[in-house]
Amino acid sequence: MFEKHEKECIKYKGKKLRVYDKIEDMFADGLFSPTEVVIIWGKRRKGKSSLAGKLMSEFMRPNIAKRDVQVSKQICSKLNEAGYSIRPPNDHTVFCDTYFETKGFMRQRNSAYKFNGIGFGLPNDIHTTTLLCPCGRYFLDETQDLFDSHLGALPTFITKAIELSGQYKLFLCFIAQRPKRLHIDIRDLAIFIEVVEIHNEYNKYNTLLATYWICNIIYDNAILETYLSNRNPNLVDKTVVFKYRGNIFNCYDSDYFIPMFVRGKENEGLVLEKTTRTQYSADYFEKYFKSRVIDIPETFRGKKPKQSKEDKAKKEKLKKEEGENGNREEFS
Repeated sequence: MFEKHEKECIKYKGKKLRVYDKIEDMFADGLFSPTEVVIIWGKRRKGKSSLAGKLMSEFMRPNIAKRDVQVSKQICSKLNEAGYSIRPPNDHTVFCDTYFETKGFMRQRNSAYKFNGIGFGLPNDIHTTTLLCPCGRYFLDETQDLFDSHLGALPTFITKAIELSGQYKLFLCFIAQRPKRLHIDIRDLAIFIEVVEIHNEYNKYNTLLATYWICNIIYDNAILETYLSNRNPNLVDKTVVFKYRGNIFNCYDSDYFIPMFVRGKENEGLVLEKTTRTQYSADYFEKYFKSRVIDIPETFRGKKPKQSKEDKAKKEKLKKEEGENGNREEFS
């Protein structure tokens, strides 16, 4: 089904590593399949989001996109015969929750479709989900918040969507800094791509020609957990290099999450008080205790603030008055 290309290799720490440029070669060599669950992880600023962009660009290449759209249309056609009315996209089936656009020499400009991760999952009676595109390629960034392992079991409509994703021909890519923050129900079904290093290649005019990601691949969650504890390189199934020709950093938005830091702070300025040495005076100590919190408040742990007895009494009194007013209106 997929045509293999001429092999390119580079030397890295004494090893000869295969370089993967085309996604057909990734499929053919069994790195992952077109209906895979992939977790891209690694330390901060190592290139996780840009590698996801590389994979998105591959799924948006005309030959791959055309095949995916055809499969999507075939599934939609069967569903529509059964009474549905689903219209798949005509150009590609790539969805993401940030921003991605193909750019560069000899590349037709095109954007990924917008998808909010809160809408991921099977239709259910509890939480509203978004209709997923058959043969869709879904890329979700910072997914430790969506599928947090610290918050207990995931709802069935999410786990079942992942378990059955292959039958709907989905490719799911979750990006996280710490893979163990992702729920085990996801990790048990995924393969793991660790971004170890990123290298950029420039010409003499300082133009970015290509980007290389050195990556470790682990196929089993139990092996991953051992690897995270001891970093034994022998536990890595494959070490490979992914390559993007052109400037991948023009294709996605590295500033996408900046608004999260200023939410609700439109009228608030920065605290610009200079640091000072300790002064042994009552006035200094008073100022010290105002700026230095000793007892960590419950709100810092994500809990709602407790109501005081006075606030509770006021709330109960208000509720009682509203009830009495309602009764008066009924009999008036």
